[in-house]
Amino acid sequence: MIRFGFLFSGMFFALMFFALMFFALLTGCHMNAPMHVWKTPRLSAGSAVSVAVAPVGGPDEVAEKLDKSLIATRPQTMPHLAVLYPDQLEKMSGIQLVSYDGQPSEMAAYGAAKRAGAQVILSGEVLHHDLGPRKVPDKRRLFSFLQRKQPDESMSVRWTVLDARTGSRIGQHTIDMDHKRAQLDYPDLAYQGSGESKVIAASARRSWEMVVPTTTATQATLDLPWMMPGSARVRKGNAYARLGQWEQAEREWQEVADLHPWNRAAWHNLSLAAVAKEDFQLARNRLEHTQLSWLPGDETAETSAWIHTVQRDYQACFEPNSSSFPPPAPMLAKPEAKPQSSYKPSTAQARSLDDQPWYTILPFIPPPGWTWKDWWYQSTFF
Repeated sequence: MIRFGFLFSGMFFALMFFALMFFALLTGCHMNAPMHVWKTPRLSAGSAVSVAVAPVGGPDEVAEKLDKSLIATRPQTMPHLAVLYPDQLEKMSGIQLVSYDGQPSEMAAYGAAKRAGAQVILSGEVLHHDLGPRKVPDKRRLFSFLQRKQPDESMSVRWTVLDARTGSRIGQHTIDMDHKRAQLDYPDLAYQGSGESKVIAASARRSWEMVVPTTTATQATLDLPWMMPGSARVRKGNAYARLGQWEQAEREWQEVADLHPWNRAAWHNLSLAAVAKEDFQLARNRLEHTQLSWLPGDETAETSAWIHTVQRDYQACFEPNSSSFPPPAPMLAKPEAKPQSSYKPSTAQARSLDDQPWYTILPFIPPPGWTWKDWWYQSTFF
């Protein structure tokens, strides 16, 4: 009896395992794709359309460079943003913004910004920094590996945001930036010449995030089908989405939805493509098609909540002032600084196992030139 009990238990668990495997293959899996969405300013409500930048205080050799970097990193995604820089404020108001000791005056900046008709004032002060040329270690010296490694370039800036109409302080925030953090948050700064310029440019970009809407990277959860009709085309569209090519991915998913209207993964991913181009009503309409499927494992509510969160942040950025200026163009990718002339944009194309020769498709083995990760996301041996 004991042997039969163990045998029955083993068969039961084996059947449960195969049932779970079949359920997973039937309902599909999930994968992430990068998407950039709008986020509200840190220290101001809504979208400020007129910002006055006061002279940056602190050491002159660093403050001047930060002033120039603020001009160079002005948000290009908001064409209706009016920025008044220190020299423009002085010309328009006739008020000298720098006191006799060489440091900017907050009251003078407030008076100049009010006369110029600005909404908010962005005032910064360099608290401390560790910038400047780094000494190259002499590797020819004996025991040079024992030399203490110099710390990365870093700086700390305290920013204050003021209401230019009332003079009240909206908020205050301190930015601590170093070389590693600058490259992690803004990968395109790798084209900058030195660590000092990277830290200053990253600090300037972070300062704009306090007063104007900016974009932030997030991960959109795509459906990854396996045994439904049209699953290969859906996975091909997912490959385009992982490259940030949402328009091409939308075309792939739309063809699947036209041929197989019951393919829930295609409609689900189409709703995310609508979010990428900021058409939230279309995203909800497409998401309704996923509720018609007879397959279990519906996650429509979770996706609907995510769409609502993205739309709420978008409305907080632009709708309060929508009567005065239209929202910016749809953001399908993160705006980056212009690369150097030697930089060539990526021409990577989405690959699909369905386009591979038949003799290269072997069970549990990726084709030549494929990584295990790429093969796992597009495997069709089922």
